[in-house]
Amino acid sequence: EKSYKADEYLRTIMENKELEVAVQQCIDAAAHEYQPKTQKKLLRAAFFGKSFVQSMNPNSFVETCRLLRVLNAVRDHMVGLPLTYLQLQCLSVDVLLDRLVLRQHYYLALKIAKFLRLQEPEGTSRILAHWACYKVAQLHIPTDEVAKAISEKLASSPGILYSEIARKAVDCGRQDLAIKLLDCEPRASEQVPILVELGQEERALVKAIESGDTDLVYMVMLKLKETRPTQLDMIIRAYPVAWSLYLKVCKEWDLQKLESLHDQEDNFAGIAECKIIESYKTSRPEQRIACLQAAVAKYKQGSKKGSNDFCAAQTEDQMRLMRYQLKLEDKFHDKFLDLSAHETMQRLMEIGEMKLAEELCKDFKVPEKRFWWLKIKVLADKELWMELEKFSKSKKSPIGYEPFVDICWEHKNKFEAQKYMQRVKDENKVRYLVKIGNLEEAAKVAFEQKDDSALNFILTKCTAANRAVSEKIATMKQQLAGKR
Repeated sequence: EKSYKADEYLRTIMENKELEVAVQQCIDAAAHEYQPKTQKKLLRAAFFGKSFVQSMNPNSFVETCRLLRVLNAVRDHMVGLPLTYLQLQCLSVDVLLDRLVLRQHYYLALKIAKFLRLQEPEGTSRILAHWACYKVAQLHIPTDEVAKAISEKLASSPGILYSEIARKAVDCGRQDLAIKLLDCEPRASEQVPILVELGQEERALVKAIESGDTDLVYMVMLKLKETRPTQLDMIIRAYPVAWSLYLKVCKEWDLQKLESLHDQEDNFAGIAECKIIESYKTSRPEQRIACLQAAVAKYKQGSKKGSNDFCAAQTEDQMRLMRYQLKLEDKFHDKFLDLSAHETMQRLMEIGEMKLAEELCKDFKVPEKRFWWLKIKVLADKELWMELEKFSKSKKSPIGYEPFVDICWEHKNKFEAQKYMQRVKDENKVRYLVKIGNLEEAAKVAFEQKDDSALNFILTKCTAANRAVSEKIATMKQQLAGKR
């Protein structure tokens, strides 16, 4: 340094093409040097030589400078960690930070983490978490002061788990501090379980509801049931979300409890619903009917301006249907109970009791169209084609005659399907004639209706086997075109 021979030495090294090696040796020597003054001299020499080697990667120089600053800081007598460069390389920076934290040099550890640009979880967040745990253990400092200091310091580090610090506070016997710290925890899944452990069930319930996580709400409710069973209903009733979830649980697991809760609130419709659910949990018809009867009574008891009249009427219809089904079972020794009115009619038709099916249709006000659809299906399934034809002529069909064609065609019975073609509506005739494969007749109808688009539709359905029909359609199209 400041020598007139420096240029001569530099030229000699460059001529021997050893400048890059010399620069690296200066960097390595600085790294292993203990005295800062000597480090600076070596690094200046390396920096000076590096400027003459354009191809040299500067990362080694920069990294060494950074690590030397760290080493010089921890070698200070106030810290007392006389690490060498090699020791730091073996230990790693993470271990160095852990040693600083153990010695309570939190500020220096934070400075090093930021200086080396370490990731938050491995650097700043981890150090602050240790600092917070240390702060919690200082029992002589008031709770509010500790909580404020921790929340202010950790506000800029979102990755820190306050729950871990809160557990440390619990271990130190500072439950009040743990509760205050948990208010800063943004993750309800970390927050709620500890609040429950601390006996803060109501606070935990509020946090669980705010999170929108129903599993957490259920967890708190189960804990309340264990610790305060007599107060459970009163506590949960104050929170509508929790109350609705509680009712849902009772509906699935404790029907008597649900009925009791509805009774406390004079919710007669709710009680009636419980009775209906109870009726279907018993296999004895008499008990089932009794439960339904009780449900009807509750519906009528709580009815205001007819609000529950429909439910009461439907329940009464169900009882009437069950009694009717029991009579049918005694008469025919067949299974009818638990069938709907529609299914009961279908079963009666299947065993040939058409009159009873009609009576049931009238008694339970089943729509006539539904009855006709059901009857033609059953007759076709049983291949009672004569009965189906008689039924079609018994009165004017409320569903039209297209369904008769459809049901016959579904059963591959073209002969029977053709019987109903004359009664199909004019606007549907072409489509249905094409459906059953009568293309020639479909073409005649389309021609009579002067429907050119229908003729085109039929033409698309013609194959090589229908060449004669195709020619007739072409002639018909020409005739229609000539009349325009």
